[in-house]
Amino acid sequence: MNRAFSGKGFKVLVTVVCLLLVLALVTAGNSTVGGLFSGFILTPLQRVAAEATGSAGQVVTLPKDPQELEEENSRLREENRRLTDELVEYYDIKRENEELYKFYDIKKSNEDFSVVPASVIARDPNEIFYGFVLDAGTADGVSPGDPVVTDNGLVGFVSEVSIKTAKVTCLLSPEVRVGAVDKKTGDEGVISGSPLYADSGSTVLENLKERHSIKVGDIIVTSGYGGAYPRNLKIGTVSKLLSDSYTGTPIAVIRPFEDARFVSSAAIITNFTGKGVIESSSPELPQTSGRSAG
Repeated sequence: MNRAFSGKGFKVLVTVVCLLLVLALVTAGNSTVGGLFSGFILTPLQRVAAEATGSAGQVVTLPKDPQELEEENSRLREENRRLTDELVEYYDIKRENEELYKFYDIKKSNEDFSVVPASVIARDPNEIFYGFVLDAGTADGVSPGDPVVTDNGLVGFVSEVSIKTAKVTCLLSPEVRVGAVDKKTGDEGVISGSPLYADSGSTVLENLKERHSIKVGDIIVTSGYGGAYPRNLKIGTVSKLLSDSYTGTPIAVIRPFEDARFVSSAAIITNFTGKGVIESSSPELPQTSGRSAG
């Protein structure tokens, strides 16, 4: 009996029965096991077939006609140019508004001033006294000799002018002669630049009396004498008190409130009360071939 179950024929019979059982399970559509088994075998094949069918059903987009592409590119280039122009115009308006706002306080505090805001458009690298060119000229009412200021204080004066531009000579230049006064002590003198101090951004208050009361830290402003500059424009503070190396007379080194070396915009005062009027009480100021004191 045991030999019957262990014989080769019996093993073949068992194998055939198992194969028939598996086949029955696969073909049984409502069988859970059969469904799982058939799914395990058939699903990959079904997936491949579905993907192939889906790909075949998609619409293939062909490249655009070259002429159509060129027309679209041309349109985009034109749109980009227009947007760039608008952006440039926006920045110009923004800058102008910022300049007007910056110098609004000057006009508000001095209602008699006629002010022309302008931007620095050029600097001469060989200019040792840091003069510059503004984008305003006679077309804007600018004249030679007009004071140039920022919201911090006096910068210099217009030395040359054309229709659209104005060259500015700064306080650091010896050509400048500005009547000035110590706001605290009342001591008077003349602001004039010097090669000794220009590179450090400083200028000099000279023609002081031998016995003066000026001290380091005092504020210096325009005196208004001579009619070239309005009264009380801020100039700077006293940083040193020295004696002139040539004459031995006392001088004061002045640190301007506005460093002319780094000015990017300024305002030109084209008119003010007392312009060109030499006051009878004005002190005698030295005359030079450069800018007259005022």
